Amino acid sequence: MRIRMFALLSLLWAVPVMAQVNALPSLPHLLVKGSANRDVVPDRFTVTITLSATDMRPELAREQVQANLARLVASLKGSRAIAGSVDATVFSLGPHHEYEDDKQVFKGTRASRQLRVTFPDADSTRLFLAELPAGEAVQLDGIVPAYSGADALRAELKAEAMRQTRETGELLAKSYGTRIRSLYSVSDVAPSFAYGIQAGHWPSADRRVAGVPADPAEPPVVFDDPSAVDSITVTGSRITPESIEVGTINLAEHLYAIFLLAE
Repeated sequence: MRIRMFALLSLLWAVPVMAQVNALPSLPHLLVKGSANRDVVPDRFTVTITLSATDMRPELAREQVQANLARLVASLKGSRAIAGSVDATVFSLGPHHEYEDDKQVFKGTRASRQLRVTFPDADSTRLFLAELPAGEAVQLDGIVPAYSGADALRAELKAEAMRQTRETGELLAKSYGTRIRSLYSVSDVAPSFAYGIQAGHWPSADRRVAGVPADPAEPPVVFDDPSAVDSITVTGSRITPESIEVGTINLAEHLYAIFLLAE
């Protein structure tokens, strides 16, 4: 009986071990990371605006939001907004409560819609913001810069990262007196190691993130440093047209290649 129990425990212990080993090939191999990145100047600025109104009569709240939306869309006709970029979400309706003397008091139905519009440059964005009414009914949610050629550039970066994995793999194999036999797998997701540790996060020293406060409890801030703009996050009417600065966006691609080595 003891012998049978020991054999069963040994078999159960071997299952997770084999599953872990199968995460990577059991043959001699190299795991290589390739990275490529570029700093580009954004040529698209997407503005998001929330329009809202609260009233005891839901239909009146909806009409107020619709009227503000119509005025904004009319003002965009004379702007330099990119054609076809104006988009409005469907209405959102729900009860609105406020606390008075530690009691939740119903204030009516809140109606809201979001408007998104994209401009081709910072100057056009500034002109639009200068005419944007500020208040509870119309609030600026955020401005996100982007690069119109991002897809094509990412394809180039991925090809560069691919070349880097091949070159690095060949150099490492040669340095250890062997050579690469074939490619086992390639992915843009870091694999799980079979060495008792996890891949974790492989950071890039060149990656810069802007628009995110150090303390989550603090309100978002606007970066005026042209070298640190990756995204701009604002709330309410804190942003002014003069605070928009054109910086750079860092686009990066990472590849993880596993090469089998010649025996």
